[in-house]
Amino acid sequence: MLFYEDVKKLFPNTRGVELRGTAFQTVSPLSGVKLEKGLYIPLNSHVKLFDSITNGAVASLWERSETVPLFVPNHFPLFMVDNIHAAYRELKHFYRQKTNEEKWEIMTKFICNSESDLKTAVNVENLEDMDQGKKGGE
Repeated sequence: MLFYEDVKKLFPNTRGVELRGTAFQTVSPLSGVKLEKGLYIPLNSHVKLFDSITNGAVASLWERSETVPLFVPNHFPLFMVDNIHAAYRELKHFYRQKTNEEKWEIMTKFICNSESDLKTAVNVENLEDMDQGKKGGE
């Protein structure tokens, strides 16, 4: 899950209230889709922000150089960024990394006395033997 605190860590300059503990269920540059508890990314048009709010967005990235529309509620958080496209790429990269770390937490951990023990436990030659159809003891 992507949380408000994750996005705030990446983009600390914000406007609006803090939604601590809020998990974003959707992240999208599409304003016309259902954005339940969504983070809207206005890649192509800032004027679509109203549509995204209507469709359930609870926060948005916002380019600092753009004027914030008067209809944006005071309680609606905006993460102020220099470049929307670069920020979206950074957010996707962060989330990918976070997801991998969460997967690593549930993976089996090999704990060995030394690096050579680890290499012995996961011997590449043994894997090659298995690929060649050799049976144990051959």
